[in-house]
Amino acid sequence: MIRYARIAAAMSLAMTLPPPVNGHHTFAYVYNTSQVAEIEGEVIELEWENPHIQFRMRTDSGEVWRIESNSPAGMQRRTVNPDMVRVGSRFRLAGFPARNGSNGMHASNILFRDGREVVLRPGSEPRWGDDASTR
Repeated sequence: MIRYARIAAAMSLAMTLPPPVNGHHTFAYVYNTSQVAEIEGEVIELEWENPHIQFRMRTDSGEVWRIESNSPAGMQRRTVNPDMVRVGSRFRLAGFPARNGSNGMHASNILFRDGREVVLRPGSEPRWGDDASTR
């Protein structure tokens, strides 16, 4: 009887504790906001999903970068849709590089091949032009 009481007490305690979760990463911990990296290349893999759009881009020199950006809704508010960023798309990116030294970046600006720049990160400024319509 005592054994069952201990098991019940342990289960009750376990049910009151918060479950472990995979928390959202801290931006400044993952990305170096004091530097800006710039790359150009072709999208080779894409996940247009919440909480952030993620893709891999191969540069002309053959490096593969892991890119993270806004949520799908955030991208659409900035007039970027899945037809513009898809596997095979080529463009230039600027953003904050990964702190761990890997080829990773949080994109803040995108320059499409037609010359149109879109500022992806709130508070960032245009990098390749000063057209107010790109903000």
